[in-house]
Amino acid sequence: MSNSISSSILKKFILEKVGNQLTKREAQELNIKDSYNRVIEEVDENKVYIEDIMNSSLYEEFATLYVTEQEKNQEAKDKDSEKEENRAAKNEKKSGF
Repeated sequence: MSNSISSSILKKFILEKVGNQLTKREAQELNIKDSYNRVIEEVDENKVYIEDIMNSSLYEEFATLYVTEQEKNQEAKDKDSEKEENRAAKNEKKSGF
């Protein structure tokens, strides 16, 4: 996996995960509460909006979440491919090829 993630891809990922703003509850569910609390203090509001996320330590938190999710998806695809290859090999053995 590439070390850099396009900001537009990451922004899309963030919007899919939390929408246009991040709540304290969502931050807790995503295990990024500490970064959320730091950003809340910086922006001096009770909500963190997408612009705040893109310009703060939360950006790195979401980048990590994105990479983790992509790795899990790739592992699942690899397992599915391996299963399919095993099935194909068994079918070839049965048919005598």
